[in-house]
Amino acid sequence: MRLTGTRESNTAPDETVSYGDCEFPEGEGGCSVPAQGQNASSCARNPIGLDRLPFKVYLLRGGGLAAQYESTAVDVGIGSRTVTVYADYELIGAALREFHARSETEPLPLAPPVYPMPVLRELKRATAAAQRFDGIGAIARATELSPDEVRLRLRIAELLGPAALAGVPPPKMSIATVERLRQLAFEVQFNVAKAARQRGMSKAELQRKIDRVRGLTGYC
Repeated sequence: MRLTGTRESNTAPDETVSYGDCEFPEGEGGCSVPAQGQNASSCARNPIGLDRLPFKVYLLRGGGLAAQYESTAVDVGIGSRTVTVYADYELIGAALREFHARSETEPLPLAPPVYPMPVLRELKRATAAAQRFDGIGAIARATELSPDEVRLRLRIAELLGPAALAGVPPPKMSIATVERLRQLAFEVQFNVAKAARQRGMSKAELQRKIDRVRGLTGYC
């Protein structure tokens, strides 16, 4: 398909690339192109940092970590980037096989994702508990995660392999503390300096707090 549009974000090093043409349905005011790719950092978008859980996680073309949220949208973690591939249902398989970097002339094996340390520590929360407790329910109770969150984290850790978490310490923060810091990070993301003044602390102090959940908040 021919390239039909690109759009860069004004606030982050993200880009949306569109392919193919769409036909406006009669009486409708818009339509979706057959295929689209959105490029974000793996810190800003990864399966641990999103509130929505994928229904399927698997390796793609070697080491890319694919997280599928619906039949027409798949996140693929590759190095420090996450590419979200959107395509019509009958095209999604071909889109995943064919997409590649502009510097490549053809699809090549994909590199495994690189996540910030807070994300790796959240994976370690589940794997460390799995060594101490038997069963998803017991791990969920010990970690204060939901059973589905436990399954997801254990599956991602399995796909990444033991080397990815070697030397990564389990988090000392509780899940409740992580959620409080995530909420704080969401609230102050657009103006950290102003938020720090409002809270009676220095910008550096506030930044250190939200850096503890870097990669878990949907932006970096």
